[in-house]
Amino acid sequence: MSFARRALPLTLLVALVALGASPVSANGPDEPAPAENLLAVFDQARHADPTLRGQHFELEHLRERRREDLSRLMPHVTLSGDIRRTRRDQTQSGMAGEQETTRDFTMRRYGVDLRQPLVDLPAWHGLARGDREVSRGEAELEVARQELVARVTEAYLQVLGAQSGVELAQQELRAIQANEERVSGLFEERMVARVDVEEVRARRDSAQAALIRAEGELDVALERLTEITNVPHQRLAALREDATLPTPDPDNLDAWVEQALAANPHIRAARQRVEAAEADIRGARAGRYPSVDLVASYSYLDDLDGTAFGRKYEDAAIGLQMDVPLYTGGGVTARSRGAVHTRDRERTALEATRRGVRADVRAAWRSVLSSRSEIAALEQAVRSNERSVEAVDAGFGAGLRPLSDVLDTQRDLFAARRDLAQARHEYLIHFIELRRAAGALYEGDIVALNDMLTHAGGSAAR
Repeated sequence: MSFARRALPLTLLVALVALGASPVSANGPDEPAPAENLLAVFDQARHADPTLRGQHFELEHLRERRREDLSRLMPHVTLSGDIRRTRRDQTQSGMAGEQETTRDFTMRRYGVDLRQPLVDLPAWHGLARGDREVSRGEAELEVARQELVARVTEAYLQVLGAQSGVELAQQELRAIQANEERVSGLFEERMVARVDVEEVRARRDSAQAALIRAEGELDVALERLTEITNVPHQRLAALREDATLPTPDPDNLDAWVEQALAANPHIRAARQRVEAAEADIRGARAGRYPSVDLVASYSYLDDLDGTAFGRKYEDAAIGLQMDVPLYTGGGVTARSRGAVHTRDRERTALEATRRGVRADVRAAWRSVLSSRSEIAALEQAVRSNERSVEAVDAGFGAGLRPLSDVLDTQRDLFAARRDLAQARHEYLIHFIELRRAAGALYEGDIVALNDMLTHAGGSAAR
């Protein structure tokens, strides 16, 4: 019996692997569970991420503090009242001797006071500071949102990389098993030595160990994604092999740096801290200026007790009240100096943030370019290794090449495919990181990336 009839030819197996097919189904006869795509995973993370929820609460807290600052400039109305029931026993001495009287009466008193600040510079500057704090909170919420997009995307792509590792490890194991069957048949016909049988078995054992390691890495990657979404995951939609990877637009580093310095939410938040500190300085210095309030009041008193000393009256008044601080024990000066130091510290932090963002953009840009070149090189390496596998297999069939050459070229082919899959995933991670560093990462990027995925997921977690 010829070899072509005894075992699956290696060239046919390579073709099947290249098309994503496999001689044995990895999922068994049962229909696999539907794969989750990136949009579904991101929606889970958006509702479950404690960092994003916490930043929402922080923003609402800052908005309430701003309303509190505004209240210092709004009218303050106070209503007061008092009602008493009094029993008075009184003894008086006169020409006729002592006379004792007892009277029961009710005293009623109520009033309304209105105060409207007209000139209160510290309060106005406090309100301006509150506006800056709200803007800072909005920028930090944007930071949390963009970082969530980046974290979910990176964790998702890491799972896809691990899924690809499992799939390729399974394919490589099947290819080695096919070779084992092939060599066993040749050994029975005494066409190869026993050392070839042992060598292919050793390669099979190594491939099984590599598959176990790849499955463990997939478990770890899935657990990291679960940490973000608080939902366990089984299957994720994989990146299509024919998907066109996005390219940076504009294709210019300086343009990305300029955009980052203008739009990065970390820089916006740091800039709002500086402006809030500036408002603090103005508010502290305004503590030495007069304040003017409009005041109005109305009061009513009914204290009639049946004697000439009883009272009943109504008062209404309106006017201006001015307070001029003459000496505050040095408190205004100390607060002013402290606010200046705080402003200088925030300016330093702003500069550090700008430098960090600039460095992040440049690093992400270089990573994108490097990954793009690596992908092109690995695509060529895969094609070259595929041709090499075919040539070496033909040489082995003709008795011109040893089995070790077949196994080595097969190993190199799967290594190149693994590297290519990993490079495609890493490219997308670097691309997302570039957009995040530039402050241009939106949920639309999730939609665009989701369109690059297949409808069926990769390997399921065990």
